[in-house]
Amino acid sequence: MSTTPQIKTWRPWLVFAGCCVLSFIGFGLIVNTQGLYFTALSEEFGVGRSQVALPLSIEQITAAITMLFAGALLKKIDSRIIISICIVLSGGVFILGSTFTAIWQFDVAFAILGAAYVIPIALTPAVLLSNWFQKKLGTVMGIGMGISGIGGAIFNPVVSNLITTQGWRTAYLITGIAVLVCILPFSIFALKFAPNPAKGELPYGYEAQADNDATTAATAQGIDAKKAFLTRTFIFLSVAIIIQQFSNSLLQHISAHEVQYGFTLSQGALVMTGTLLGAAAGKMLIGILLDHLKPAIVISIFTCVGILGWGGLLFSHMQVTSIAAGLFAGIGQGFVLVGIPWIIRNSFGPKDYSTILSIISMFGSFANAALTTLHGTLFDATGSYVTSISGGIVIYVLAAALVIAAYAGRPYRDNNAIADSKQ
Repeated sequence: MSTTPQIKTWRPWLVFAGCCVLSFIGFGLIVNTQGLYFTALSEEFGVGRSQVALPLSIEQITAAITMLFAGALLKKIDSRIIISICIVLSGGVFILGSTFTAIWQFDVAFAILGAAYVIPIALTPAVLLSNWFQKKLGTVMGIGMGISGIGGAIFNPVVSNLITTQGWRTAYLITGIAVLVCILPFSIFALKFAPNPAKGELPYGYEAQADNDATTAATAQGIDAKKAFLTRTFIFLSVAIIIQQFSNSLLQHISAHEVQYGFTLSQGALVMTGTLLGAAAGKMLIGILLDHLKPAIVISIFTCVGILGWGGLLFSHMQVTSIAAGLFAGIGQGFVLVGIPWIIRNSFGPKDYSTILSIISMFGSFANAALTTLHGTLFDATGSYVTSISGGIVIYVLAAALVIAAYAGRPYRDNNAIADSKQ
């Protein structure tokens, strides 16, 4: 006599909560505050801006390499184990970093940090939410990934104040401890890779199909990764995420850009806070809009807002207007941080989503690595970020056009997708 397990309707929302914590603490604290240390480290070790930006580039290179196998790894090994190990390593890097006495030590440490943080912070939220939500995917993805901006907005002034009053070493130490204490409980208990129907776990919005269990129905449809790699859509999205990093990699330099015009570090951090609040709003809003409107319209709107923001940062040298410009620039970031993962999911389907997303993200990480240092080099050569920001504005438009074209020629069409019904 068989018994039907009780459906755990709360399970997708526990995963959602865990992803929110990853974004809020992990992305907001580990990633979004790194640029605040540039000035302090330059003064501490007597090196130029390009040298203090180099560890971030190394971080992105090892993150990109990790992306090659991260998607497959999440499928094969319990995601809770992988994520927990990565969080321990990430927190450990910051704790150990508080004791460093030479700039080369940051190069080594950030190589480890790149390999560690990329799975839980950059890949996990999009993949897990895709597995656990068949409906409202854009909305939960936007909120789950957008909350990173709120975390960054909160942590930027906190960390900048710690750097100013207590020193960068104390700020590093507290960051590492906070990462371990706040994230580990969720990574251990909440972040399961996919539903198990035998235990009463189903994706949110799952509709039963004959002769198929929930797991099969949720993951079987879509394009094989090997076939996806040969499509025009994959090529366009890969090129788009590469060139869009020209602007995305500038985010770590915003505080330094404002300091150049006479702002204090704390004032520069406020501009960064405005940018991160905008990013939070942008990621949440774009997720909701992608569930209801044509993607081409949504991408175009966010591109225009992003260009307005970066243009404002280029020409504004007053704190109030700079904060407003940062807000618009942040809103535009929803285009790449949520828009592209959503486009990938709805262009190729759920079957090999984690693998396809990890490969495209890898290209973005390599580009971010090179461009973060390039912006520092351009600053050292010209004394400003004008060249970097101007180039970013032009490239922004091209990236958006490629994403729109990629989606128009997508090889997979989900009949249940709201956005598709509006085409």
